[in-house]
Amino acid sequence: MAVVVERPAAISVIKLHPVIGAEIRGVDLAKPLDDETVQAIRNAWYDHTVLVFRDQKISEDDQRRFATYFGPVAKRVPPRPGAVGPDTLLEWDDMLLVTDNVDSNGKPLGALGHGEMWFHSDKCYHRKPHRASFLYGIEIPTKGGHTKFSSSYAAYEKLPPDVKKKIDGRMVMQGHQYTTGRRIDLTVDIATMHHCRQPITVDNPGSGRKALYVTSQNTMWIEGLDRAESEALLQRMFDIAEDPSIIYEHVWRPGDLVVWDNLACLHARTDWPAEQRRTLRRCTTEGEPLY
Repeated sequence: MAVVVERPAAISVIKLHPVIGAEIRGVDLAKPLDDETVQAIRNAWYDHTVLVFRDQKISEDDQRRFATYFGPVAKRVPPRPGAVGPDTLLEWDDMLLVTDNVDSNGKPLGALGHGEMWFHSDKCYHRKPHRASFLYGIEIPTKGGHTKFSSSYAAYEKLPPDVKKKIDGRMVMQGHQYTTGRRIDLTVDIATMHHCRQPITVDNPGSGRKALYVTSQNTMWIEGLDRAESEALLQRMFDIAEDPSIIYEHVWRPGDLVVWDNLACLHARTDWPAEQRRTLRRCTTEGEPLY
């Protein structure tokens, strides 16, 4: 049974999962929000990591405006050949991205346009990872295409004491590659991809809670360990981070706006029928360096 948490202003916060996710009711994102409502939403975000707003009819400008309540809206970074380290980024002016599995002529797009994407964290391979992500549902397939969210707080709390001790203060290498299934290719030359070293755990500046900052789609190795030991330890952590008990699975409807904290969760996408269209509009907010 849904639990309603009392909040100031005329909104309700309905918990969707024991450790992650809440639905916000009583707010129209097509209109500017007052300071009290914004603070109530931000507090709910700190508490629940993933927020769902149903039945929203919002324009691109509305989505941008709502995103600014969480920070400056980030610019899009296109792919580029050659060296792509954490400080060699190009930017486009357009801050919103429509994610679709077909192009304007109805032709199928590549791997990122359709199919499963396993657990990852937006821009964790940049020096300043994007903090909040905003995804708005436009066209939704009749089945599949769900978004799964795994609590990185709960993952850290579930780590055995020996693992917590082993990873304390360590760094990992994060890389950008989403075409090799559920594990990033560890043999690839990192000079050919966006990459950045990051702390293995993060103290979230909003909630104050500690989160495990590893993902099988991005995390390549733990610094200071040989590769075999690193991989064995990472696999233990991946198993915990992908435990179904700490995952909320969002089933999309047109008009959904979902916002999540990339420092507090991982997200993944399930498959859907290839002949069906899935169209969503996405933007993110800028983050800060993690060390």
